[in-house]
Amino acid sequence: MVVISGRYQCVSGAKPRSGGAGHGASSMADKKKAHLEDTWSSQQVHTNFPQNAVRVTAQPNTYVALWYLHGTHVSNQFFYEWITLSAWKIVRCGAATPIFWKEKSLLGNYDLDTHKADFADGEKFLQVSDASALGHMLVLVRNMGGGPPGCSCPQCMIENKASKKALMVNDWGDFCCGGPWPTDKPVMKALNRALNTPRGPQEHFVSLWYRHGRPCMGRAWNSGGKIDASFVDDGREFTGHVIGSMQMLVELPATAAGFEYCWLPYEQASRYMDKDYAPVHLSYVAPCVIQVDAFEVLGKILNVGMRILCGAENVGRLVSSPQKEKISCKGSVNLKKERAEAAFDGHVTTLEGPKIQKLKVLCRKDRDDTMTI
Repeated sequence: MVVISGRYQCVSGAKPRSGGAGHGASSMADKKKAHLEDTWSSQQVHTNFPQNAVRVTAQPNTYVALWYLHGTHVSNQFFYEWITLSAWKIVRCGAATPIFWKEKSLLGNYDLDTHKADFADGEKFLQVSDASALGHMLVLVRNMGGGPPGCSCPQCMIENKASKKALMVNDWGDFCCGGPWPTDKPVMKALNRALNTPRGPQEHFVSLWYRHGRPCMGRAWNSGGKIDASFVDDGREFTGHVIGSMQMLVELPATAAGFEYCWLPYEQASRYMDKDYAPVHLSYVAPCVIQVDAFEVLGKILNVGMRILCGAENVGRLVSSPQKEKISCKGSVNLKKERAEAAFDGHVTTLEGPKIQKLKVLCRKDRDDTMTI
């Protein structure tokens, strides 16, 4: 899509097709509600990020020009899905349709008239016209066959219509800091219990925020029915209205996802040989629960061992801020330097070296009793 005067095109809803039901048809198919057409409208840039945006497959921060839909697969009678270009009927706006080059992690535009795909890769412009190469790229389609994989809506639960295909990807839901706390999605709770924080027991939830395009793991919590969050970047805490758009990890059923989540000590998660689990990470940053003395806070661990994800030698360590009490916060771990960080009430706690070995890191464990893609 092309940005023009600070605005861009996005899907903003759907409208009924002309004709169809209501014209005297007698078959069961004709009696069903007419499917809705894709409609497009302009969206102002630098505004609040919409919830339920359509995300590129396996790319947590790439969207089809902030493309989003209204309604559910029950009300609309379809859901969106990414498939190969050689199959099914694709979603389009005129002669243009979004296309995803999986090998290069590039989202681009496919021209249905010229059969060419255009991509921007940094400062480079790439055009692909080879039919064989295009045939393996992914395009967005409308799936009329039941509900999306892992759907737990009442209709899918009763009629068992959700797709049986395992997702095999982490599901990051889109939210806005200060917005209503989600009640329709089971977001991931740190250690599956309330943490012992300096303010008493508090539930922390795994969260993701992008600052200047760089992923930061942190924590979110329910503040009087509203979403509040805290993230650490460059040794500073960011919280409140400065966060804006953010994401929280949705905990899918293991039978739908193809894996299950578990919290493991970093010393165990950092082993990269002969294991069926791995840290949940983005750019070598993973969520972890940081413990200092008697307290816990959800934070991040940075560079979750290059040795873990790449098989390289562990070259990192963690730094500790002097503190008498033990704080456990949801934070993150740096996978290159292996440093853990979290903040609470403006105070940033940093750990490195032997002090991170016992920290609990969120991991994914493969399930043998589920399907794989």
